[in-house]
Amino acid sequence: MTAIKPNDSTLRDKIDSDSYNDTLNVINAKYAEMDKFIGNLESDILSIKDFEKEVLADKERGYDTGTSLDTLGFQKSSLEIDLNFFVHMKDVYIKKLYGDLYKYCDGIIENALAIEEIPVGSTKEAVKERKFRNMTPYPPTMIKNPAAIGEDGSPVDGEPAEIEDPYAKYDMNEIFSLINCTTSNLRELAEDIGSFDDKISRATERETRGFSVGNLIMNLESQKQKLTLEFNSYIERLGKFLDQNKNFSERCLNRIKIISNEIVTSEEQAEQAEDTTNI
Repeated sequence: MTAIKPNDSTLRDKIDSDSYNDTLNVINAKYAEMDKFIGNLESDILSIKDFEKEVLADKERGYDTGTSLDTLGFQKSSLEIDLNFFVHMKDVYIKKLYGDLYKYCDGIIENALAIEEIPVGSTKEAVKERKFRNMTPYPPTMIKNPAAIGEDGSPVDGEPAEIEDPYAKYDMNEIFSLINCTTSNLRELAEDIGSFDDKISRATERETRGFSVGNLIMNLESQKQKLTLEFNSYIERLGKFLDQNKNFSERCLNRIKIISNEIVTSEEQAEQAEDTTNI
């Protein structure tokens, strides 16, 4: 089922799809660059481990290595904590970004379904699923927990009967698809709101001809006004939501840049030395 076409495109013109995708492109670039610095941290940790082995070998040969093994161990542990934090933070952030956008899209669809006709033989849930365009549900679908039943067929203590689907995928590609799904549903909602003008005009014309329409016109105008306010709110919130996430991704990238620059490669050290010489 498609929404009824409006008489004008005033509301649809407020949907800035290009801007939304541009902002997501910036966020995606920041997190792609963040992957590079995560790789640098992994390389730094491996370098420390290799140097630890060298120092340990020297110590076993009788060289006075002082507290170097302690300080290297502390440095390695600190970087491992940072690495785990950034890897986990990125995963959590992307999942939250998807989840917030999914709930936002769900609200738009619910508003549209409130005034759209459900096709004969279908259900509201089926139409809603179609409008979501097979996007991965959020929260993830619950599935049976294979660890909840022991080999003897009895329940395992402490294991829930159901768990979130571990194969539910939330990444930037899914987020791009979801923003396109969201803007599509915003357009449908705009078309639904536009359909009120014909209904109000028809009711007004009937009233002038003597039909007792009661409060039909007032109710339609009130409903249109409410949906229009909500539509405008969706547009404003979506822009701010994406901008906030873009700023957050910038802060995350700057933080990991600082940490990942703690150890430099021999090539980077040579470049720094050359730059200092050329000053």
